[in-house]
Amino acid sequence: MTEADDGRMVKMEVSRFRDGTFSKALQNIAREVPCTIIANDVEIATLSCTPANLREFAAGFLFTAGIIDGIGELLACDIDSARWNLACSVSRTPDIGLMNRRTYTSGCGRGVIFSNLNEFLARSPIDSGLTVTAGQIAILSNWLQHSSPLFRETGGVHTAALAVRGDLPEWSVDDIGRHNAADKAIGRGLLGGVPFGECALVTTGRTSSDILFKARRAGIPITISRGSPTHQTILRALDLNITVVGFARGGAFTVYSHPQRIIP
Repeated sequence: MTEADDGRMVKMEVSRFRDGTFSKALQNIAREVPCTIIANDVEIATLSCTPANLREFAAGFLFTAGIIDGIGELLACDIDSARWNLACSVSRTPDIGLMNRRTYTSGCGRGVIFSNLNEFLARSPIDSGLTVTAGQIAILSNWLQHSSPLFRETGGVHTAALAVRGDLPEWSVDDIGRHNAADKAIGRGLLGGVPFGECALVTTGRTSSDILFKARRAGIPITISRGSPTHQTILRALDLNITVVGFARGGAFTVYSHPQRIIP
């Protein structure tokens, strides 16, 4: 096994079966490491992730989990790549009682979101007049499919990005977990001052309710995915006034909630 230059993948020997026979080959495999996020010496969670965009990951995770309310509350983030600790200094030490009431999600790497934040967000629909066109959705879907060199090399990661007013993003982020990819995209948006209320969260993976809550936490009114939503996602999206678009492939897509934001 050899590590690629950027650390996001490793070359491993595999046995390929083709035309009735096996042959040895080296293949690029998406790398997975356990990252522990720490805030003011309080261990928040350990999640399996791709070792890239880790500052964005920490910022996005702390924000969507309700540990910080904005990027100004993240004072520092020290990345220890030997132990894969993301040691963050934040303006408010996390509530230990909150930490004991975690909801573990369907995410790769044991995603986590906090129950009292879910309950609060469920009572707060988004107020946004953002619209995007069907043509923009088709372009975004096609762009997302081809935006990740890591996916092309390994086929083993999810990709996420923020599309401001439906325009093509200048960047995308990858992770082995779709929840992590969403956190990285939101974290990069926080660090870059992106106006979340004018954004669509564009992802490759299934839109489960915890992904929806991450969007709601950021105030993102539209989610667009090449995959499907779950039924709880649709029910919550109807309550939260979030437009959920799924199966966005080619020029076709399905809108599951609040279709008034999509212009034919």
